[in-house]
Amino acid sequence: MAFWFWAAVAAAVVAAGTAALLSQVRVRVRYSRNGKLDHLVIIVRALFGIVRMQTIVPSIMMRGWSVVYRQKNRSEAGILSRQDEGRFRLTWSRMRRYRRVYRDLQLSTKGFRRWLRRTLRKVECTRWRLDVSVGTGDAASTGAAAGFFWSVLGCAVAATDSLTTLKTRPHGEVRPVFSGKEFSVVWEADFRIRLGTVFFAGIRLGTRTVKLSRVLRAWRSWMTKPERA
Repeated sequence: MAFWFWAAVAAAVVAAGTAALLSQVRVRVRYSRNGKLDHLVIIVRALFGIVRMQTIVPSIMMRGWSVVYRQKNRSEAGILSRQDEGRFRLTWSRMRRYRRVYRDLQLSTKGFRRWLRRTLRKVECTRWRLDVSVGTGDAASTGAAAGFFWSVLGCAVAATDSLTTLKTRPHGEVRPVFSGKEFSVVWEADFRIRLGTVFFAGIRLGTRTVKLSRVLRAWRSWMTKPERA
């Protein structure tokens, strides 16, 4: 009797694990800027919606050579929920630190760039849209600015296509405003990747690691939040 009970438990665990690996991790990104006001929202869903994380950056400001922003985080796992909010400062020294972390990962992992490219190509983009409205107050310069942003839009689509796998037709529009000064941007995109793909990509990264302690220090440094403002 006990054998059949534990066999059923093992079968249930295997079935749950297989379903989890086959599930999708979905990421929705929305960034908007109107004048000097920025707003960024990132929503991550995993395990068929059981795990949900939301990050909102309602304001981004430049102060000298630093970027200061507020961040609101909310995470849910089943019936458990957690929220926090903070104000952070991203400095040039922090950016140089990220660069050193990336270099350490490269030096400590065989074929890190190839692994990163292959993993990103497994990410599927299922929705992509970029809308820009621009006006300088002068008809000639407004037309030139609109042409420039059409080029930016094309480059953004090409970059997304080269880094990920596009599963949708990109949409976008550049609207010249000849009646006055205006600048607004709205970018929306949805991405997805199987949880099993992330899991096995992590295993492959581990097998390529030649200096484990250095990699762990690099990841800890990368995951550390910028200093509080």
